[in-house]
Amino acid sequence: MILDMHVHTAASDDSTATIAGYINLILAYRRFHPFDGFVLTEHRTYTPGLDLQKYWDDYGVLVLQGIEMDTNLGHLLVYGINDKVLERFDLTKRMHDGRRIIAELDNLGAVAVPSHPFRESVFGNIIERDLTEVAGVRILERYNGQNTEPQNARADALCTQQTLRGLGGSDAHYVDPNWFLTCATAFEDTLTSTADLVEALRYSDYRPVTLPPVDAAYLPIPAPVVR
Repeated sequence: MILDMHVHTAASDDSTATIAGYINLILAYRRFHPFDGFVLTEHRTYTPGLDLQKYWDDYGVLVLQGIEMDTNLGHLLVYGINDKVLERFDLTKRMHDGRRIIAELDNLGAVAVPSHPFRESVFGNIIERDLTEVAGVRILERYNGQNTEPQNARADALCTQQTLRGLGGSDAHYVDPNWFLTCATAFEDTLTSTADLVEALRYSDYRPVTLPPVDAAYLPIPAPVVR
């Protein structure tokens, strides 16, 4: 199962994308290559009770919700937001303690992953120097679609060096094949919910992937079909 683990919409303050736009692009892309869905990871924004099941029911596209939190070391992708997390943390805050929060979130039932660890982040440098400085880190965003090749290569090498698992995500902010459908994560398991995702991230097999490109001429943004 192939999921983009890092996607933004207009709910983030630096994006103009919509869920509908992404789904339209996915439906066109699927004529050439498999692709199953994505996780919303808005900047410092999480919406409890968001109805995402309808996208699976109507289009066969799995849409889940996480968040991209801010810490004093860089951004953090978090999956499995639950009531305990919402009670413990102000998700809108910009300067959470990056050295402690991954372990704290894990204890509350969530999974936290440093995103683009060598771009606008010092997570990568710190983990290179001493893994134990960042409590609880087990996964990095290994491939990010907006990184340079050297930035992704460095994250790739760090995962190998420290025996960390890796995710892939586009970091899309716009409905455009240069932004979306670039990097993703291939899971061995079939996932249908956030609970499945958290379980898979902890215990199952997965790997980051670079998605095969398709000429933009074959990926027109269709007229909106999502209600």
